Amino acid sequence: MRKKWLLLVGAVFFFFIAFFLLKSDPFRGVAGFFLQPFWRAESYLASELRDFFSKYLFLVDVKRENQSLKDQVLLLKQELAYYQERENLYLSLERLYRVGETHKYPQVIARIVYKAVDPYIDQIILDKGSKDGLLPQMPVLSLVGSEGVGLVGQVVEVHRSWSKVILITDPSFSADVKVLRTQDRGILKGKGEPNVALEFLPLYSQAKERDILVTSGQDLLFPPGLIVGEMVSLSKDPQGLFKRAEVKPLVDIYNLSWVVVLLKVPEIPL
Repeated sequence: MRKKWLLLVGAVFFFFIAFFLLKSDPFRGVAGFFLQPFWRAESYLASELRDFFSKYLFLVDVKRENQSLKDQVLLLKQELAYYQERENLYLSLERLYRVGETHKYPQVIARIVYKAVDPYIDQIILDKGSKDGLLPQMPVLSLVGSEGVGLVGQVVEVHRSWSKVILITDPSFSADVKVLRTQDRGILKGKGEPNVALEFLPLYSQAKERDILVTSGQDLLFPPGLIVGEMVSLSKDPQGLFKRAEVKPLVDIYNLSWVVVLLKVPEIPL
């Protein structure tokens, strides 16, 4: 216990001696000489700490700026996609308006608001209805290529602001058509499949694969000359009285977004 007190008193005494020596000019230089390495180390560490925090804050700012730039790029991409979509829409609508130039009937451009993903459901819903002049049995058309007008289907159910359309692939659909090259007539029927069938083609017909079918205009439903499809194979029917053919529609009915409805009803009620 006595030794501890002696050590404590000695430490306090040494502290006061050192303090007074440092305060005196002769010893200040000596103390500074011995303490200078520590001061330099302290100064170096302080400088390094300042640089570290400065770089850290700079990197934080850079990261924040990069995120802001990424957000701006994403926004610009979204705006570009929007304007490209609008441009494509205007070009499509401009082409669709030409459909009416080839027919004497007024027309309504309608947007397809429903089409099942299932390719075997052959009906679509349009955003136009009785308030727009639509009636059952009116033809529904679209463009084939850049100039041709093709048959898509027929209006079957009309409500005030929407209508139901059966496509030419629907089993309940039929139309009087003819082979464009030979002018031979037949009946086009849907099968609930991507391709449709041509039936009752005369046995003497010289029609062959790759011939184009168009509407004949003799069924009182569809105007003549609408492109229907291309024949991909021919055969005789089971009774051997007529020829029949497998037909590939030329309108890409599964990827349509807009169609034209001709405001035309049968000349004679069916």
